[in-house]
Amino acid sequence: MAAFVALVGEGNKFSKLEMFNAVPGVSQADRRMRDLREIGWVIDNYKGNPTLKPDEYLVRKIGIRVDLGEKPPVSSGRKSVTGAKRRRIFDRDGNTCQVCFIAGGSEFADAPGRRATLTIGHIIPVARGGSDDDDNLRTECQRCNDESRDATLNPPDKNEVLTRVRNVGGRADKLELFQWMQRGSRPLTDKERIFTDWARLPVSQRIELMAELSREVHGS
Repeated sequence: MAAFVALVGEGNKFSKLEMFNAVPGVSQADRRMRDLREIGWVIDNYKGNPTLKPDEYLVRKIGIRVDLGEKPPVSSGRKSVTGAKRRRIFDRDGNTCQVCFIAGGSEFADAPGRRATLTIGHIIPVARGGSDDDDNLRTECQRCNDESRDATLNPPDKNEVLTRVRNVGGRADKLELFQWMQRGSRPLTDKERIFTDWARLPVSQRIELMAELSREVHGS
């Protein structure tokens, strides 16, 4: 994977399909790519870079060339979180994922039969200077924890978010927003649920579905 991304080169883009074709037979190739971020590689995706399409990546920085035999420093590994700290974070967060707000052990609404297993996630990744302090840790379900490794942006500034809250609209809009915060969740529209499910499909199926929708929207 490192050899493929290095061949793409800094400042250039590649698609998920190109990645899969470059490393045929590799199980969960996208996870192998995310592992590179632990050793200094900076690879943007659409979640952190709005100029990218959902199946595109941008190579911003090439890190340690493990494909050429370079060894990552021992200190670059992910720090462990002790059992006592895990329990403290779980208790603080009410044993609920702080990304999707599903309770530990609950069944995913979009995946009947699959239940949420809780783990500890870093708000700012360790690879980008994040600490194991309580303020940088949060409870995440394993599904959100896996997806959040694609995030490339730091958390927003509280004052910036507060300014947006004050400008969001009238009293009714602010009340609705407050109720979402109070519940720790918000109702999704049908379109949002469909988009979430679409984004979780394999890239080839996403492209096929987009083509079908394009024909309906734009005509043959």
